[in-house]
Amino acid sequence: MDRDTRDMLLETAGRFFTERCGREVVNDVEKGAWPADLWKEIEEMGLPLIAVAEDKGGVGGTLADMLALLRLAGAHAVPVPLAETALANLLIAASGGEATPGPASLALGDVKITGGRVSGTVARVPFATVCERFVVVSGKTLAVVGKGGVKIEAKPTHAGEPYGTVSFDNAAAEFHGASAVSGERALELAALMRAMQMAGAADKVLATAVEYSKQRVQFGKPISNFQAIQHMLAELASCVAATIASAEAASRDADEGGLAEGGAFSIAAAKSQCSDFAQRIAAISHQSMGAMGFTHEHILHHYTRRLWVWRRDFGSESFWGGKIGAAYAKAGPDKLWEGLSASRYAA
Repeated sequence: MDRDTRDMLLETAGRFFTERCGREVVNDVEKGAWPADLWKEIEEMGLPLIAVAEDKGGVGGTLADMLALLRLAGAHAVPVPLAETALANLLIAASGGEATPGPASLALGDVKITGGRVSGTVARVPFATVCERFVVVSGKTLAVVGKGGVKIEAKPTHAGEPYGTVSFDNAAAEFHGASAVSGERALELAALMRAMQMAGAADKVLATAVEYSKQRVQFGKPISNFQAIQHMLAELASCVAATIASAEAASRDADEGGLAEGGAFSIAAAKSQCSDFAQRIAAISHQSMGAMGFTHEHILHHYTRRLWVWRRDFGSESFWGGKIGAAYAKAGPDKLWEGLSASRYAA
């Protein structure tokens, strides 16, 4: 997809999200309502198929196109599994399968795929209770399992989204075959997906806090005039800038390096950095707005609570930082610079 086409698609999607993903819709999802009409419209626009080739029924975009869309979705707190479904469809299509309609999720964890049968349990599966199928990657094999073949224990997150623990008990796969990516790589791509969503949400948090500081008047003048608030917003802006820069760098490296292994080090660094800053971004923004951001009527908590959840999804800052550190320690001091300048974090 060329740059003009991508910009046009993002502009259209942005308008759509603004009109259809308002505060009421997000609040209703957090109460347990599934926005069927919203999802239908998203599918009609082809957004879950953005990175699937045209000859396979997709939009024909690249990995970078998909990630740009997911950053935009993060900036609107889109309360449906667009990110998970888009990545699931990409992995299915790349592995020779057919991306079918309906919401999907990624069950990445300690699972085994043997002869088209899947066994294991995965915790914290996003949108588990509303998805129609789950993508599992183990070693060099990918499997797609329908919701009828799994047991789901609902465990909503702090953001109110329908996560759950998914158990596969020798479940029959609707599709299985050689995977285009390894299990480790699938986790990296899912982490990158979250990093881009976090970048979008962080940007929205900053814009919300800045706008509030201009409108909120105290002692006869906007609170943006007070030095203490200015210091908070300056620190918030620096955290958001670092979050966006790391996520965008990882997106670029992953796209340029290829689906199978591109930008592995950048992804690990980005997810670690984004997760680390998520707590600070949430804390500073709420502090600058007082209690207002926690009220049900305001939108700030839609983003900060998702940042808290996304911080842990597909590996926290400790998980990815540990992987980077362990690889460098194993490689030894003579390989430190070579590792830092290479595309992978592994020795």
